Amino acid sequence: MVLGKRNGRSPTRSDIVGKRLTATYQTRVREYSGVDREAGDAALSAYAELYGRVERKLFADVAAGRSAGSLKSECLQRYGIPARMFNAVRVSLEGKVASVKEQQKPQLDSLCRRIARAERQIAGAAEHGRWDQVHQKRHRLANLQSRLAALETDTEEARVRLCFGSKRLWRKQHNLETNGYASHQEWLKDWREARSDEFFVLGSRDETGGCQLCVASVADDGTMTLRLRMPDCLATQHGKYLAIEGVRFAYGHEQVLAALDSNAEYRRYRGEHGDKAARATTLSQAISYRFKRDRKGWRVFVSTQMMDVPVVTDQRHGAIGVDLNVDHLAVCETDSSGNYINAFSVPLVTYGKSQHQAEAIIGDAVASVVEHAREVGKPIVIEKLDFRRKKATLEGESHRYSRMLSSFSYGKIKAYFLSRGNRQGVEVHQVSPAYSSVIGRVKFMERYGLSVHQAAALVLARRLLGCSERIPRRWVCPVGNDVQVAFTVPARKRVKHVWTHWGAISGQLRPALAAQHRLGKRRRRPNPVQAVARGETRGVA
Repeated sequence: MVLGKRNGRSPTRSDIVGKRLTATYQTRVREYSGVDREAGDAALSAYAELYGRVERKLFADVAAGRSAGSLKSECLQRYGIPARMFNAVRVSLEGKVASVKEQQKPQLDSLCRRIARAERQIAGAAEHGRWDQVHQKRHRLANLQSRLAALETDTEEARVRLCFGSKRLWRKQHNLETNGYASHQEWLKDWREARSDEFFVLGSRDETGGCQLCVASVADDGTMTLRLRMPDCLATQHGKYLAIEGVRFAYGHEQVLAALDSNAEYRRYRGEHGDKAARATTLSQAISYRFKRDRKGWRVFVSTQMMDVPVVTDQRHGAIGVDLNVDHLAVCETDSSGNYINAFSVPLVTYGKSQHQAEAIIGDAVASVVEHAREVGKPIVIEKLDFRRKKATLEGESHRYSRMLSSFSYGKIKAYFLSRGNRQGVEVHQVSPAYSSVIGRVKFMERYGLSVHQAAALVLARRLLGCSERIPRRWVCPVGNDVQVAFTVPARKRVKHVWTHWGAISGQLRPALAAQHRLGKRRRRPNPVQAVARGETRGVA
């Protein structure tokens, strides 16, 4: 990525509007056609139980070295299921296996960092004679090394470990009374239900309604009816089809109806022009369904591609940088040349909130930023962060810092920006945040009267536009409380990237920032005498 000049190569960007994202909408199953609620739920449970047995058998055979393709005909004859159901099981299982393999490398990296940190802490505690901490840290170190050795073995042997039903429920059988079970049979009932509480129905754009085994039709009142094809082995007891009526999604119902209309248009176009011409169009899309059982009954999830929305933003007008922080979003807007226009902050405190409360807070904050970007017609720029390194160092940090970082849902904020931007036609770019805070502090914070986070957001916006990041001639930098620190400008060499020079400056400023932070903590410490004078005697020794 070249960021030194205005007309250099454009920065790396990803996940912008133009790619059709997949959206999932959910609702609860409330009524069936031709059968009562109890019989309909029993049919879905039987389908899920059969689906779970096929999935576990397929996983065991694949783990033994057989290929999933060679097992297809055997499973169709043994379980009496259609080919599309086997494909759904295979695709779902492959996704789970790929997810486990994808997480092995980050887990290895995290364990190595935690082991290195534990070794440093042991050496430091032994140097100061804190032998109680040494004993505890050595026990922790042995545990981490054991986990690392097991994970390395699994990675080398390409072994994947899956527990259908969750490890948490599996461990409860070893302490039945503690976990509220009167007998092992009571636990076994919950275990079997947990292993058979969902199933997946795979869709395809070439099939009727986007899915062969679950075909949706629209009623006159706008509700949908889902006709689920039951496997042959269950057709005798539950019928060949199970019709679910009155399906309406609180969010995304119009998008699902639009996808069904597109599929109907695709069938008409294919009948007139042939399969080859129809496949070359953007008409039709696969609609996949997932049924999930919870304490209140069954829910249905519909996954389909989001419809294309015209893009209303253009970086020739400028950009809007967003710096993500644990308690707010720092937003800064620029013109087409990267000059500062305005800045503001959006509160975003998710600590101490439930999952739904945090999602609502994040959604409102992201919606306000996206709406502003839509009004001014400028794309949004967020930072491409990786919190694996930071979260791997939580051990040994203060409880306040650990809780604060753990509650920061960067992945969810990023997903909300991408989803909301796609629906509103607002481009969302991701750029590297390398030294954005240092550059903002040195070059823009004092010049425009910004906070350090807003200055970092300004750097992100300018980075998308390819603006200069050269080190200024002024050799001082504000660090807070009206304190400025002078730094030595590194020798500029053409062979080195400009970030190399900013890295050297960051190393010079870090001790001054740490000292200023310690000074600020001492100033914020409450004075017992003043607290008593104000009547704040609670918690004062």
